[in-house]
Amino acid sequence: MGMISHEQFDRIAERARDASRRTFTSGAEANAQPVDFDELFSDLEQHGAPGAQGLLGAFGKLGGLFGGAGGVIAMGPVGTVRFGGEPPPAGLAPPPGDERLAEAGRRIGRPLPDELRQLYAIGDGGFGPGAGLLPLDRLVARYLDLTREPFGPMGQDWPANLLPLFDQDPALLCLDLDDGGVVAWDPEEIEDEESEGDWLRSFVPEQPSLAALMEQWLGQPTFEEEARKLEREIASGRNAGKPSPVTGFPMQLDDPAEQAEAEVVFLRYSPELRDDFGLPEVGWEDEIRRRHGLA
Repeated sequence: MGMISHEQFDRIAERARDASRRTFTSGAEANAQPVDFDELFSDLEQHGAPGAQGLLGAFGKLGGLFGGAGGVIAMGPVGTVRFGGEPPPAGLAPPPGDERLAEAGRRIGRPLPDELRQLYAIGDGGFGPGAGLLPLDRLVARYLDLTREPFGPMGQDWPANLLPLFDQDPALLCLDLDDGGVVAWDPEEIEDEESEGDWLRSFVPEQPSLAALMEQWLGQPTFEEEARKLEREIASGRNAGKPSPVTGFPMQLDDPAEQAEAEVVFLRYSPELRDDFGLPEVGWEDEIRRRHGLA
């Protein structure tokens, strides 16, 4: 198996230490403003402008992408927001030492490859493709769960040479311990649970090496970077909404009064955002309407 070069290792470490870029969603998770989802929905149902419910539904569609222990992250009319949960830690977990790495190898039945040990020298997971490299203890537990008893729909064994590294829900990126390649297991390829062919097709070669996978990741944008690009494309489009005089984001409702009321309802539950947009502590609702030319 190959090794990750010193030059590539440094670039991986640099991105991994950047809390806004270490995974696809880490920046969105770290910068999301907290919002009380239950209170927001209740208020929309009782007092929201006609277009407000639709506006909430529009950014709520992205919630499924980020649901989990950290709550739900979604794009709202004023940027990225979090419903429940806590922001991710700012720093990486300390690297596991040689003793823990050796013990992990003993538990899975073979030593961890050198290139994987290099990644754990940066930190104990939390960076890379998908949701990031699994922390060492979770990696071992995941492998043992997969191999402890028949895993496939027809009682097939999980390939003992495939070590799960990155969760890309629903796919799982695995390191082939025999040849060093990366294989994606995609359960969505199993259309017929009684088909041995579908089971075999669910294992798809992804990259020839872990170094190649990490190089691909280094060139991939984050969610926030993609969102900013989309905003620029929308803003430059012929039918793009004008930027809100309150938030600066493109307005999503044609009627200024409905847009203003949607922003009033939304910002009621996030004092931090009201302060970010320069709204006063008292009378901020009227200030929003005034900026939209309604007062």
